[in-house]
Amino acid sequence: MTLAEQEPAEAAPAAELAYQRPVDRVLVHRRAVMEVFVTDAVRHGDDSFAVAVQAPRAHGYYNDHTQRPALLDPLFLLEAARQAVTVVAHRWLDVTYDTSFLISDWTTEFTDLAALRARGDAPDELVVEVTARDLKRRGARLLAATLDCAFLVGGRRAGTSTVVAGYLSRDGYGAHRAKTRGSVPPLSSDLPATRTGTPVAPALVGRERTENVVLTDVTRDPDGTTALRAVLDVPVRHAAMYDHPLDHVPAMALMEAARQAAVLASGGPGELRYARAFDATFRRFVELDSPVTVSVAPRAGERFTVDFLQDGESLCTAEVRVAALPAPGADGAPAAPGTDGR
Repeated sequence: MTLAEQEPAEAAPAAELAYQRPVDRVLVHRRAVMEVFVTDAVRHGDDSFAVAVQAPRAHGYYNDHTQRPALLDPLFLLEAARQAVTVVAHRWLDVTYDTSFLISDWTTEFTDLAALRARGDAPDELVVEVTARDLKRRGARLLAATLDCAFLVGGRRAGTSTVVAGYLSRDGYGAHRAKTRGSVPPLSSDLPATRTGTPVAPALVGRERTENVVLTDVTRDPDGTTALRAVLDVPVRHAAMYDHPLDHVPAMALMEAARQAAVLASGGPGELRYARAFDATFRRFVELDSPVTVSVAPRAGERFTVDFLQDGESLCTAEVRVAALPAPGADGAPAAPGTDGR
């Protein structure tokens, strides 16, 4: 019996999604239960699904931001999308639990920042609507898919995210890594926990804790062609970014680095800058045992191109759009869409 056959073909509407408890952690590729944010999922049709997500209220990473009043962390929302499409793949697209997920492209935009204002007095709950398309199979095995997500918060459509993913068996993943790298990669759990370089001041990138800063040794080019350069330094013992041992820098950590780099390059106070759009391409794995340079170039409209360079090769490129938030006023509400200069 396949995973899809274990689930009903049709299920309850999104209004009946439950938020009482997290799903099994294996469904979202997490080891710690506290890192599981999906609480329920239903199928609406052959290719459409709804996934319930509850945001944490006191998380050492996803609640570590300086916006006041707080908005839902964009990296939490990216993680919500990642977990949602992972649940859908396992429960309904016949993807087995020993499959590795490889993201090649990931595009996200938050279109209603006011909807993302954290409640504060209760956990924030949202629905991620997922549509699967462009499914490529070899026999019954799924090889690749595009998954379109829509974030619904309090019934309001707050943004969209599209993940283009490939799926490799355990053996296929090992062969792929051996071919592209030429040797067996180390695991994050085997590397020393010590960090090198001088981290960026947390407030400059909208964080409160140094352990959540992933950029060190920042320099700015005097010619103005590149906004800044930094060294990528993701703590290998970070409980969220490395929830379990990995043999590469995960996509989520790269997106946090891209967010921090764009906010830093924007030149404004970190607490008044919000990364509202990401458009990332992942060409190759970012290895753990070779230095990575993060290069940032400004574009028009508060956009920044963030390039991850390792051994002279560009492995990942992300365009990040930063919104300038208003200073808290009478009600402290973030600017409405269309009023932030985008």
